[in-house]
Amino acid sequence: MTLNGALVLTTLACIAQATTGRSLPTVDLGYEVHRAISYNVRSLRFSAPVPPRGVKSGIQDGSVGKICPQQSPDWTLIATQFVTAWATGQLPFNLTEAEVNLKNTPQPPPDPRTTEDCLVLDVIVPKAVLERKSSGISGRKAPVVVWIYGGGYVSGSKESWGSPNEIISASQEDGSDGIIWVAMNYRLGVFGFLAGPSLQANGTANAGLHDQRLALQWVQENIVKFGGDPENVTVMGQSAGAGSIMFHLISQGGQPVPFKRAITQSIPLSIITDPSQQESNFQEFLSILNVTSLQKARQLPSNVLVAANSKQIRAAPYDQFAFNPSVDGDLIPGAPTQLLLGGSFTQGIELLSSHASYEGALFVNPQTIGNDTALLQEFQRLFPLVPKEKFIFMVESLYPSIYNGSYPYTSDVERAVLMMNEFFFAAAQQTLLQETIYHGTAVYAYEFAVPPAIHGSDIPYTFYNGLTPNVDASVAVIIQHAIAAFAKNGVPDKKPLSMGSWPRYGSNATTLNLNVNSSVFYSDITWNNRTKSWAGIL
Repeated sequence: MTLNGALVLTTLACIAQATTGRSLPTVDLGYEVHRAISYNVRSLRFSAPVPPRGVKSGIQDGSVGKICPQQSPDWTLIATQFVTAWATGQLPFNLTEAEVNLKNTPQPPPDPRTTEDCLVLDVIVPKAVLERKSSGISGRKAPVVVWIYGGGYVSGSKESWGSPNEIISASQEDGSDGIIWVAMNYRLGVFGFLAGPSLQANGTANAGLHDQRLALQWVQENIVKFGGDPENVTVMGQSAGAGSIMFHLISQGGQPVPFKRAITQSIPLSIITDPSQQESNFQEFLSILNVTSLQKARQLPSNVLVAANSKQIRAAPYDQFAFNPSVDGDLIPGAPTQLLLGGSFTQGIELLSSHASYEGALFVNPQTIGNDTALLQEFQRLFPLVPKEKFIFMVESLYPSIYNGSYPYTSDVERAVLMMNEFFFAAAQQTLLQETIYHGTAVYAYEFAVPPAIHGSDIPYTFYNGLTPNVDASVAVIIQHAIAAFAKNGVPDKKPLSMGSWPRYGSNATTLNLNVNSSVFYSDITWNNRTKSWAGIL
């Protein structure tokens, strides 16, 4: 795969926006923005959130933003250099040079919006919806979309990607009032996903997921005040945001969830650590703080905890983020893929799911290319409870080092990218799709194939605003209409397409392949024996 270098770098810069989190200016396009509404009381370090008493809602101008403490691992900078070299045909990759570049790359200054008091949400409401409500005109309440951002559970914010204005506009093209958009912050890193027996003795694991659930409950209780319909809520997320949705579906053994539909973009494999790994992470955090208990950690100044969070995440091994959702015996009873396969998830949730063609490229560890010993060691590091023999079978039998065209790769790099595609993403997505279909619920799907089609490269299309650089507007319009129509009616919109209705995924794995000048339905190639095998062992 060879692409224009400027295009790849622009794409990666757009993806990096999720980390820097600078929001775009608010423009009056017929929407009213209720910004930074608090849905939690303060001072609840390492505990589940608690809804505030009374009314703390208000309309702000956005001049004082809030983001949760966050940090990306250092290896993501090497990954960015690798995927640029891969996409522009500049292989073999010089890992030594990349590591030198990493050492010479200064850390950005702290974001002044960073605060532990970050559990706020935005509500963007079309004025037509508010006018209908205030005038007392009877009629259908507005559908609601709740956005959960991605970022490896360690970075991101409610407004990382900019404005949903074009999605709202797409929802109004049929003459209706349009959808309401809600986006929340949730705690990240040690603040949101610290776990382990010692932590759980005096704190709450998966606090970030509890934050999300509280925000979703806030929508159920309050969205009617804005003219929204609490019975027509679609939750939408990308990467870790999509992974969060999967966790909500399996939470507490599949209890009812506060949403009707789900849109998952690039749903990732959930790396579930065992209690000993969780405890090791927890003790490492205490060691960085130079304290011996959670209680003493709670008493430290915020800037000390934020610095420790950054230090621990930056040092995370390749393909890991240091902190992520964990089995806690309460909210999350077990590994997601196994619970899905066993039918222990909330059923009846309509689904629109997507993936990018080369998701895995961003997660290929350059040290493992052509080195199966290193590759097996990495798999065992990620999943130490899975017997080594199973990984040996996967690598040697299902992805053999044969490059004569008899397998869907002709080089060791292509093999590595395919393996990461199917290991990190397809296994999780396909498990959710197939089990949802099996239990009789509608599923629709699309594949983002616009080069470089790497993980995250579709998000500038989702939030395309007419000015987003290097975005094909025709593809962006299809995605935005699909999201808007699915949120309203449970079926993606066929209007931007010239090929008739959008069929369900079904037994033929029918997927819309989106590319520049070519958008066609085909049978999804990620549903195959390799993907099924990954789902069965993880």
